[in-house]
Amino acid sequence: MCFLDITGFTRLTQEYGDAAAARLAEQLGPIVQRTSVRYGGRPVKWLGDGVMVYFPNPGLGVTAALEMVVSVAEAGLPPAHVGLHAGPVIFQEGDYYGQTVNIASRIADYAQAGEVIVSQEVVDASAGAAVTFREVGPVELKGVSGAMRLHAASRRG
Repeated sequence: MCFLDITGFTRLTQEYGDAAAARLAEQLGPIVQRTSVRYGGRPVKWLGDGVMVYFPNPGLGVTAALEMVVSVAEAGLPPAHVGLHAGPVIFQEGDYYGQTVNIASRIADYAQAGEVIVSQEVVDASAGAAVTFREVGPVELKGVSGAMRLHAASRRG
């Protein structure tokens, strides 16, 4: 599961108004749609300043997330930050539920502008992907018991 959020969306809305925020969301949509589908993913839920995307292949999800962060910046939008976690999910009525979804969201909350942060589970499931990982250490996430090993992803080479 992947969560992409725009950094500073609330501040942008306060400074420039709701219409500017709606335009930003309108620009974000095609970037996420095009990139996620190219890598086998599917946008599931739009959240105004972000989106939840399902990727059956975590390695391809990381590759897509890195591309989306770059594409968002190239489009002149405020920087995106992304969190990914791999594990079991429950699919019900067009949406995904479960601890995996919750943890992915919390990882996205932890990520800073321009970062793609992933769990150890994503690293373990990403063999062969054209990405590298740098451990950022055990991190305590809000609502998650115990520290999680998180990693910053980047493109290989």
